Amino acid sequence: MLPPGRRRGGALSPGTILLGLLLLFASTASAAGSVLGLDFGTLNLKAALVKPGIPLEIVLTKDSKRKETAAVAFKPNRDSKNQILAEAGTFPERAYGGDALALQGRMPGEVFPNLKLLLGIPADGSSEMVQTYNSRYPAVRVGQMEDIGMVMVKSSAFVNEEPPWSVQELLAMELANVRRNAEAMAGKGMSVEDAVITVPAFYTADERRAIERAAELAGLNVNGMVTDGLAVGLDYAKSRTFPEVTKGEKPEYHIVYDMGAGSTTATLLRFQGKSVKDVGRYNKTVQEVAVLGTGWDRTLGGDSLNQVVVEDYVHKFLTKPVLKSRGTQMDEIKSNGRLMSRLWKDAEKARQVLSANTETTSSFEELMPEIDFRVKLTRADFEGLTTSFADRVARPIKDA
Repeated sequence: MLPPGRRRGGALSPGTILLGLLLLFASTASAAGSVLGLDFGTLNLKAALVKPGIPLEIVLTKDSKRKETAAVAFKPNRDSKNQILAEAGTFPERAYGGDALALQGRMPGEVFPNLKLLLGIPADGSSEMVQTYNSRYPAVRVGQMEDIGMVMVKSSAFVNEEPPWSVQELLAMELANVRRNAEAMAGKGMSVEDAVITVPAFYTADERRAIERAAELAGLNVNGMVTDGLAVGLDYAKSRTFPEVTKGEKPEYHIVYDMGAGSTTATLLRFQGKSVKDVGRYNKTVQEVAVLGTGWDRTLGGDSLNQVVVEDYVHKFLTKPVLKSRGTQMDEIKSNGRLMSRLWKDAEKARQVLSANTETTSSFEELMPEIDFRVKLTRADFEGLTTSFADRVARPIKDA
């Protein structure tokens, strides 16, 4: 397990951070016409558009949803016998979001979800993130190019001579898709070329550069990055006033706890009002937001809880008499891309059902050829399986 960490506030003052972000949006919106705000999560991608006359508008997907699943897929061309037809110089159809995930059951090796986990990390086999990704998506061919040293993926929709795709290139396709949706919303003749992106507080310089590179490949100029916790704090502060410290009042302190699909962060924020010099002899009160500390766990999230459910399903599936008689081993199950994609999809659904119900039952028709599988999971069983996560849930708060 990668160790949790903490980060204290940097050199920028709270006022500089707040005013800088506000000026960034204001100046960019007036100069370029529109600014795209991107919340790039592990599981989902959300975007908002800022343009003259409209302070903020959520960018909808082509299905009119407020968020897009962070996934891209290639749909291979096929011949009259339904065999994959890969030809040099041809580019297969691409699918995004929910449309991409819908293909996972039939062609799991052509669907690339949760790529944020692989962004900006070493491509050698010792990387825990690469190993985790390989175990969750065994059909996806993850590797590296020796002369580049970055994580790459290979698609059977292209001829073998075609080079593999880097994670940045695939993420750029997702961002370009969001950009097209934003430009359609902005109106005829409006271009969207500038963006502000939220990033986790634990991102290294390499990871920040990688996401910036992906945005550049999508035709977006990254005018700024803001940590997820600070972004939440700024949103909270925009319509509120806080105790004025220049009058002797005490500031407010809040913790933003964010458990996403891939990681967990806790951000300690200070909110206060402060009197500053205005025009002439006048003063004005501004609202300040300061990040005092941040704690995190890079591998604790919804996916790690889903992993526990999947492991439970696999163990129960192996108890079926027909598999015992065949001598089927766990590695054979876990290396089956179609089988694992079905288990992962249902594990997410089961976990959500258990948040409101005491038990859930899942049925899989022909999970393996001529073998059906039906399994029940209770909330008590799930809590027992995840007991080891209890200390990890609280650790980011303590570190912050």
